[in-house]
Amino acid sequence: MELLGHLDASMPPLLLAQELFNSDVDSSAFKVLTSDNANELFHQGYTVLNNVLPLSTIQSVRQWATEMFKTGKMDKASGKHNEEDDPFREGNARGDYTIWVSPGSKFLEVSPELKECVDWFSGRLHEDLAKVVHLHGQAEYQLAYYPPDSSHYERHRDSFPTDDKEDVDQRRVTAIVYFNPDWKQGNGGELRIFDKGMGDEEEKEIDIAPLAARCVVFLSGVMDHAVMPAFEERIALTSWYR
Repeated sequence: MELLGHLDASMPPLLLAQELFNSDVDSSAFKVLTSDNANELFHQGYTVLNNVLPLSTIQSVRQWATEMFKTGKMDKASGKHNEEDDPFREGNARGDYTIWVSPGSKFLEVSPELKECVDWFSGRLHEDLAKVVHLHGQAEYQLAYYPPDSSHYERHRDSFPTDDKEDVDQRRVTAIVYFNPDWKQGNGGELRIFDKGMGDEEEKEIDIAPLAARCVVFLSGVMDHAVMPAFEERIALTSWYR
C-alpha cells in the first residue's frame, strides 16, 4: 500500500484510469449496464447493479459453495499465493476460502448454475464493459466463502493504476456478485470502498451491502476496498478483467 500511496500522490488514480475509457460509447447496445452505470464508473470509479441473476441460481450456487467449504475442497486464501495472485498483496490479510472457476474449470462441469454465473461474467457483462473500457479479453474468476467467524479482508487494491492501453499485466475492472439471499443489517460482510475522488477532498468510506444478485463493478487500479467482518456466511464470485 505504501507504493500505491506514492503513485497516487503523483497523479490521482481515477484521473489516470479515465484514459482507458473509450470516447464514443453507444449505451443503447448495452445488455447489462445502463448509461448511468457507465457514467458512474467513469466519474467515481465504481457502480452498483442489482438483480443481475435469478434467485434460484443464487441459492443453488450458495448451497454448492457451502458444501465445497464443508468438505474441505476450498483453499484457505490466507498466506497462500499462486501465479494468479497479486505479488504485492499480503496473503494473511484475508480470512476467506477460495477456488478458481475460470471457463474450462472442472467445477463448472458439476455445477450448471455456477457455469451460468461465469458465463454471465464472461459474456454479457464483459461485452458491455469492453464497450466502456479498453480491455484485452483476459479475465479471472474466483469463488470465495467467508465463514461466519468475523472473517474479513483488509484494505487493499486489486491492481496498480495505469493509463497504458497496451498493458496486459494490470487488472482494469473488478466485478463482484453476491450470493447471500438472507442478508440483513448486522450480518456484516459489507464491501467497504474508500473513495478518494480526484484527491482534492477528504476520503469517503462507502459500505455496500452484499445483497443477493447484487453486482459491484469498480476500477481495479483505482479503488481501495475491504470486506468488513462477516458474522454470517458470505459468498461472492469475483471477476477481474484485464
